[in-house]
Amino acid sequence: MELQGFKTFAQKTVLEFVLDKAGRRGVTAIVGPNGSGKSNIADGIRWVMGEQSLKLLRGKKSEDVIFSGSDHRARSGFSEVTLTIENDDHPDVAFSEIAITRRLYRDGQSNYEINRQTVRLQDVVMLLAQCGIGQRTYSVIAQGMVDQILVASPLERKEFFDEAFGLKPFQLKRQSALNKIDGARENLRQTEALLQEIEPRLNSLSRQMKRLEQRDQVETELKSLEQLFYGHGWREISDGLNTTTEKLKKARAAQTEHAGVAHKLETELAKLEQATPASQGFRELQKSLEVLMKERGTLRERELKLEAKHEVAAARAEQAWSPLPLSKIIESVEAVREKHEALDDLLKQKQVDLAAVRRLVGELRETSRELIQRLQRPAPEVEATVQRDPALDKELKEVADALMKVNQQVAEVEEKLESWNHEEQKERKRIFDLQHQLNQARQEMQTVEQRASEAAVELARFETRRDGFFIDLRQHAPQLEKELDVFSVGARHAVPLPADAPARLQKLRSQLEWIGSIDPETVKEYEETKTRHEFLRTQTDDLRQSIQGLEIVITELDTTIGERSEKAFRELDREFGIYFKKLFNGGEAKLIEVMPEPEVDPPDGEAGEAGNPVEDVGAHGNAPAFAGIEIQATAPGKRFKAIALLSGGERALTSIALICAIMATNPSPFVVLDEVDAALDESNSRKFAEIIDSLADKTQFIVVTHNRATMTQSNVLYGVTMGDDGVSQLLSVKLEDVERMKK
Repeated sequence: MELQGFKTFAQKTVLEFVLDKAGRRGVTAIVGPNGSGKSNIADGIRWVMGEQSLKLLRGKKSEDVIFSGSDHRARSGFSEVTLTIENDDHPDVAFSEIAITRRLYRDGQSNYEINRQTVRLQDVVMLLAQCGIGQRTYSVIAQGMVDQILVASPLERKEFFDEAFGLKPFQLKRQSALNKIDGARENLRQTEALLQEIEPRLNSLSRQMKRLEQRDQVETELKSLEQLFYGHGWREISDGLNTTTEKLKKARAAQTEHAGVAHKLETELAKLEQATPASQGFRELQKSLEVLMKERGTLRERELKLEAKHEVAAARAEQAWSPLPLSKIIESVEAVREKHEALDDLLKQKQVDLAAVRRLVGELRETSRELIQRLQRPAPEVEATVQRDPALDKELKEVADALMKVNQQVAEVEEKLESWNHEEQKERKRIFDLQHQLNQARQEMQTVEQRASEAAVELARFETRRDGFFIDLRQHAPQLEKELDVFSVGARHAVPLPADAPARLQKLRSQLEWIGSIDPETVKEYEETKTRHEFLRTQTDDLRQSIQGLEIVITELDTTIGERSEKAFRELDREFGIYFKKLFNGGEAKLIEVMPEPEVDPPDGEAGEAGNPVEDVGAHGNAPAFAGIEIQATAPGKRFKAIALLSGGERALTSIALICAIMATNPSPFVVLDEVDAALDESNSRKFAEIIDSLADKTQFIVVTHNRATMTQSNVLYGVTMGDDGVSQLLSVKLEDVERMKK
């Protein structure tokens, strides 16, 4: 043991506790006059072992254990005690030599060390308990503590005996497990509270994420349907544009071809007329017919342009996806019926006009195709008619009237020419044939012009549909505009477009609008909340399993404590009776178990006496076997058994008998006895010394004493003195060396 700055040991002082000549642990006696500081050695051992009670250390404040100085010596700045223990009997402790150090500075800073490594007080207490050493019980018995064992309550005695029975490590483990259970239950309560707090938010976020998943499904279906819908639509429009453009191109090419034929015939006719002069009347008719024919061509061309202008205006006025009203459907069907009747009337005539028949068939085909195309779209029952331009209608009527008048004039002139030709058939036959061919060429040219005008009108309609298509596409699916050609090719080979595709598109778009958009932060919050919820749920399960495991450990510890306590109690009772009879030369002493009184469960929420909740002793496993220990002692020649009736000397002997019984039952590695034999007479002092000597085989005794009998049994004697400077000093003597010198 090393002391420096502890109480009166200002300078570094080393005490060495050695084995005796027989190899026993032996007895070390510390002697000295009163006030020399020899009891400070016992206090130092108690202090370095973790004692926190200043009362037991004979102080009022923590710095009282630091040398306070004197007239001849300055005070110390710190107090330090190191206790070195050899570990030979405890293989479960990892060190063969244990050096425990406690240090305290005047500023209040303190620390513990085991083998020069900083540790906690709890680590020191647990290590000492594993070695069978306790700083508050019989390992260090100071002045006045001997009698306290007898006057203590049964519960306090039980605590003393529990450490004597070697139960302290198990009790510390049990208390540690209880603390862990309390901590785990508190953590479990907080975790469950957090779960209850998080779950409503997680449920709300889960619903939003479910809506997001539903949105993904709707978006996927909408995208697929839009690809199919716009692919089919663009394929129809592009095919129509290509077909109509090709038709218009061919019509204009034919128009150019017929114009060239007519020009050739006119040139040939002019040459022939110059070669064969006609009469003045024939030239006037011919000139008049030419003028009328040009006028009729001009009027016909003007009429076709006006009709094309009207058709284009009507097509542009019609929206790309405007529905066909019911009234229009009826009107279109009625027009088809009228054209069929007109066709039937033509076919019933003897001389059928094939040109008129072809014209009516073309009109029927175009009207039917347009009607079917318009009927493929859903149509509200609201009439939506295209208003005609009155000025355009008026001009068209004027041209038609003028064209009719010119046709009549042409017919009259042609009739006159025909009469003229009959008169001059032989002379003018070639001119007439050419004229007839020229007329036929001009009529065919007019037919081609009409087809070109119709193709131009149809092309304008497709262009209008194309414009409306792109307006709708850019509004709802602009991302598909660059991929239309790919989708249109795929739509050609894909499944047919469902009839309810427009309605389905509208429904899906309405669903997306109802679902709304999801903030990316919501997705992030959902993932974080879900991860935290799963973590807390795992923590909750782990805490419950930990509590169950700790409860099993406590149950096992309670069983071990109960079994060891019962066995040790029987041995202690037997040894106590033996040592009592040895010290008293007779008599009887025994220990009695005090069973706990049955408790009545208080109502829920009712507190104990101090306002604290009543603790359930058996809540964590088996309850202790007994609640306390009562001592009964009967001195020789007496009948009473109560401890209180014993004299002071008898109580001291009884206490010593009990301590010796404990040492014999569960020997401590060392025991410090601070003047416990002060109350014994000479005869009992010898008995006490003999008992100490008999127990020195298993326990190392450090005895602070004034008794010569005790000194005689020691193998090392330390004398403590104090000089004028108030500092305790040591003088050591090995009695074996003294005996050897005497010989």
